[in-house]
Amino acid sequence: MKKLLPFLLLCASVVAQESNSPVPALAADPRHIIDDELFEAESGKKTEALAKEGKLVNYTEIAKRVPATHPGISVAPVAAKSLVPTELAEMLQRSTVALGLRYQEPKSKKWRFMIGATAFAVAPGVFSTSLHVMTVDPTLMREAQAVAVTEDGKVFPVTGVIAASDRADTCLISVPGLDLPSLPIRPGVRPGEPIWCMSHPDGFSYMFTSGQVARISRDRWDEKHQPSLHVEVTAEYCPGSSGGAVTDAAGNVVAQVSSINNYDGFTSGDGKAVNGIVSARSCTAAEELLALTLPGSNEAVPVPTPTPSPRAKHRSPKPSPTESPSAGPKPSR
Repeated sequence: MKKLLPFLLLCASVVAQESNSPVPALAADPRHIIDDELFEAESGKKTEALAKEGKLVNYTEIAKRVPATHPGISVAPVAAKSLVPTELAEMLQRSTVALGLRYQEPKSKKWRFMIGATAFAVAPGVFSTSLHVMTVDPTLMREAQAVAVTEDGKVFPVTGVIAASDRADTCLISVPGLDLPSLPIRPGVRPGEPIWCMSHPDGFSYMFTSGQVARISRDRWDEKHQPSLHVEVTAEYCPGSSGGAVTDAAGNVVAQVSSINNYDGFTSGDGKAVNGIVSARSCTAAEELLALTLPGSNEAVPVPTPTPSPRAKHRSPKPSPTESPSAGPKPSR
């Protein structure tokens, strides 16, 4: 027993030393893990600080300041090397920003904040997004301001629209001081090509989805405008995705998220209801984006009016348009 006691004491000492040893730190996770609530909350705080410093510009003022013409902008050359999806996701994430909207509700002077849309870099300080993202719908808001939020949470004011096409629902916006890797723009995408989309659907920041080109189409705003070129895709997106880049495997932008139309049936000539739900995800074609990088005339950006002007109705069987993919202001989720 006397011989056993020192052995037991020695074992107890070793166990005590081991239990007091520091626990090895876990290795840092190399993945970009997103906390949506924190991302939006911190972005909102930084946006309020910019507002107090007088650095944000109202949408109404931006619309009035749009120049009659736009200059040429140098864009990145088209890339030829295909990337594996994980590499492509990381590349698009570095070039994509969330557009934060600071807005007033129609019957309130109180300002609210939300992550409401998407944009991607095309040149230093220049980003592409949907034009409807940069306009005020008086049924949803009385005034708004926009900021660009990077993946690491830095916030920059959107100060103006450089080039605009109301007909094609696209524009180039100015974000001074924000220089992210520019995405190339490639025209000529064809049905059947695989595509990927990086956007912020309904506040789910940096969502990466895939699909294919379903068809190429033309759409008229009304009879006074030339038709715009669209690309319909099967990649998933929803309100909040407007302005998101739709790319090929090499990261070339082939289209930009614009709208969703739900075809939920129609009434036939004999009065019978024909049911069926199909969602058509329509994007602005790269050709329309490239046109804004060349010298040319700007189309006027809509200024808020008491009653928004409706788009021309589609022929029957007609789609039932959903809410536009910009998330639109809402008090809470």
